[in-house]
Amino acid sequence: MVMGDALRALIDAVGLEVGPGEEIRSDDDRWTLDLDPDGTHAWVATRHRPVWLHRDDTLVFIEAGGAALVEQHPTTSIGSDPERHGPPRTAPSYDFPHEALFADTGVVVGSATLGPLAAEVLALPSIATTQPAGFPSADVVLALRHVGHLDGGRWHGVQQDALARLVVTTVLHDNPPPLLRDNSLARVLDRLFDPAGGHSTADLLDGVGMSPRTLERRCTETTGCTPAQLGRWFRSLGVRSALTRGDRPAEVAARFGFSTTASMRRALQRVPAPETDLPRRF
Repeated sequence: MVMGDALRALIDAVGLEVGPGEEIRSDDDRWTLDLDPDGTHAWVATRHRPVWLHRDDTLVFIEAGGAALVEQHPTTSIGSDPERHGPPRTAPSYDFPHEALFADTGVVVGSATLGPLAAEVLALPSIATTQPAGFPSADVVLALRHVGHLDGGRWHGVQQDALARLVVTTVLHDNPPPLLRDNSLARVLDRLFDPAGGHSTADLLDGVGMSPRTLERRCTETTGCTPAQLGRWFRSLGVRSALTRGDRPAEVAARFGFSTTASMRRALQRVPAPETDLPRRF
């Protein structure tokens, strides 16, 4: 049986758009940059120096080789140290070309947008970082290294966008939603969240070594939902996302196979959401 990927399915159901990053350049070693992302989040990655993220009353240290996804907030900033300084500045010109290289910080920032159901589905903290904290992430290091090789080249926009998405999805991978916390359910949820659907209980348990009764107990303990309820919740995400985007209810009902708008709304009202206040892995 072809295996799915539960986390990818959840991210796709929520919707994720990632904008390209831009390196912060500064002639001064000490600086603070206020972040005002175009999307719902800012993403930050640092190649060879640690940085500090501020959001409201929260202060988070990002080690070199790490990355973070920060929910938009008026007080969000990134800096060279915990204290607040002036914004990064560079000289209008340099006497020698190589002097401009000293302004490169290796810190890249960009914007990302998660769909309106992200809080329910992904349950991210306001600042999500690569894990384990204090250590570089191999995927982030490789992505930033390759972005550096592409700088100044022609027609590299698509590749740079893909590398930015790699950084953001690495953070999401390191901060999985609570409903994915039980590793014994991993293969089951990969199948349950397969967009193709249609898996019976026997299909879900194929090769897992778990009884249907144990599956239902563990699923309920981990998510607050039975496997059947969790499957209905996942299938409802596409419908609810379309309605949240402002699509016409009658068109949404027809697209997803409901006979009427009223039957669609009744079906959605019967779908419980998984619990998101369960403890995280980290």
